[in-house]
Amino acid sequence: MIQFTKLYCQYAENPMGVDTMQPHFSWVAVHDEKGRHQQAYQILVATSPALLNGNQGDMWDSGRVEGSETLQIPYAGKPLQSSRIYYWKVRIWDDAGETSPFSGIQRFGTGILDEADWKGKWIAEPSHRRGVSPLFRKEWQVEKPVSQAMLHISGIGYYEAYLNGKKVGDHVLDPGCTDYDKRVLYATYDVTDYLLTGANAIGVMLGEGWYGNDHEAFIHHRQHVPDWIGDPKFILQLVIHYRDGHTEWLISDGGSGWMVSTGPILENGIYQGETYDARLEKVGWDMPNYPMGDEWMPAIEVAPPKGMLVSQKLEPIKVVQQVRPVGMTNPKKGVYVFDMGQNMAGWVRLKVQGERGCRVTLKYAEMIHPNGLVNQEPLRWAQCTDTYILKGEGLEVYEPRFTYHGFQYVQMEGFPGIPTLDTLTGQVVRSSVEQTGFFRCSDPLLNQIQRNVLWTEAGNLHSIPTDCPQRDERMGWLNDATVRVEETVYNYDMSRFFSKWEEDIQDTQDESGAIADTAPYVFGSRPADPVCSSYLLIPWLLYRHYGNRDILKQHYVGLKKWVECLGAHAKDYIVQYSYYGDWASPEPYCIMREGKSTPLSAITPGQLMSTGYYYYNARLLERIADVLGEKKERLYYRELAEKIKDAFNAAYLNPNT
Repeated sequence: MIQFTKLYCQYAENPMGVDTMQPHFSWVAVHDEKGRHQQAYQILVATSPALLNGNQGDMWDSGRVEGSETLQIPYAGKPLQSSRIYYWKVRIWDDAGETSPFSGIQRFGTGILDEADWKGKWIAEPSHRRGVSPLFRKEWQVEKPVSQAMLHISGIGYYEAYLNGKKVGDHVLDPGCTDYDKRVLYATYDVTDYLLTGANAIGVMLGEGWYGNDHEAFIHHRQHVPDWIGDPKFILQLVIHYRDGHTEWLISDGGSGWMVSTGPILENGIYQGETYDARLEKVGWDMPNYPMGDEWMPAIEVAPPKGMLVSQKLEPIKVVQQVRPVGMTNPKKGVYVFDMGQNMAGWVRLKVQGERGCRVTLKYAEMIHPNGLVNQEPLRWAQCTDTYILKGEGLEVYEPRFTYHGFQYVQMEGFPGIPTLDTLTGQVVRSSVEQTGFFRCSDPLLNQIQRNVLWTEAGNLHSIPTDCPQRDERMGWLNDATVRVEETVYNYDMSRFFSKWEEDIQDTQDESGAIADTAPYVFGSRPADPVCSSYLLIPWLLYRHYGNRDILKQHYVGLKKWVECLGAHAKDYIVQYSYYGDWASPEPYCIMREGKSTPLSAITPGQLMSTGYYYYNARLLERIADVLGEKKERLYYRELAEKIKDAFNAAYLNPNT
């Protein structure tokens, strides 16, 4: 008896937005007898489940293919088309000649496979007031039976899309963060079931996000100011395939009836939080036949971001868990502090009932003062405060859309009446990667350490691996990741997440081969400190853990350029450049400046750390070259590593001690 699990296309189960003409298929076959293995396989790909049920692959029938390979089998059928859903299944033969039944039917939806297939334009409101979230809407008619409908959309900084009053999908804080001058992510949704016969309406709400977020934070508190900061805008394309074979495109543009107005979100920013005035809600704005007033005006076409539009292939950020408070105190009149019992990243859902205009404030923090109030001092410039203004219509439920916080404690002020533990519910928010590694032993301390590791990692997965989820930073630090990525791949499925972030790192590389300390590059320095070996370590681990050989090929040139850059900063194989080095040593061993300790080590030379990682990178490139069959370069990097090792030992090793 042979069964199938983990039937993946492009490292995902039933993915949408596949943007390659040659997607890859993988599976796990489980046999009820030990010691059996796959001898051959057959893959069928079709345009409908009905064809597959009849064992017909009108797009591709691989036939019987001899071999035991189950990972990343490339599609080799007819050319795929943009904005379509395809179906596939697989069967195998084992070494005893037994034929398995076909697997269950899986599917994948294509994104935009050719840039020329993009018909939508970037649009925005004519005059944007920073922090205020605009609402866009358009109505149209569907008069024939629909077979498939695919929505492709990107809204930067953040967006939420609605069709006929329903939010499309369950993504939050979408799209993922990138360098918008290099690449912008779009999502693809199957919205066939959202459409109505007759009048339809589509709505889009925009947030500042990283694209337009908290301009002062970048200008006054950052060493590097991104060029891409701008006002929110979006692009979409709804492709409707009718049963009669006709295809219709509903697109974003400046001349086909898109209207825009302001909504209830008066302030929103990653660091500052969100202010929501429920009195300003436009009920039914995302429904057909909505009566628009004078406050609605035509949307305008705007210049696109410089970055190329690419499919968001990593797992979207979602609300993945709910946490109930474990305690509540009343340290001051009218002030209540909730303890979530767990440091987490996300926000809280508020339930409240009161008079119209009542203002409830929620302040987030990881610590509390001795007097019981929340301590936001470690957050530095970030305010991390959400405010909800009641409309006064019975029980009201609120949670923010375009911000998130790192916290354990929530201080609530202005609540009408006396709250209970049911008033707030913690919403754990992160990239929805699957936990794949588990650990438990007889030692409670080790179990708690592992639990802390999981929560720490979960709190820092928000389309990039951030350094912290709470203060005015939340950047993708490469030096942090160097010592963290091995832990991450053992705990979570990072096959798509890290593939995306590797592209972010690549986007920071300049002509000299130098990469930046953060990816996307919004802080730090370039060249990065040599300890930023995560650039090489990530593709190596993606190969080791997931069999992803393509990512080694994709980034091989860039990886070599970074090692060459380190070599350019070396004298006799000792790297002369160091920025962070042995970062954050115990305080007694750190450099003091103006009576204060810094995180810079006073006892470990920066050159020692840099040269050690120069050696480590050379060894990694030796292994990568070996996998790619680059024999001459494998020998070159082996010899380079030996030379670095000899120089390192000559400079730093005392054989007597």
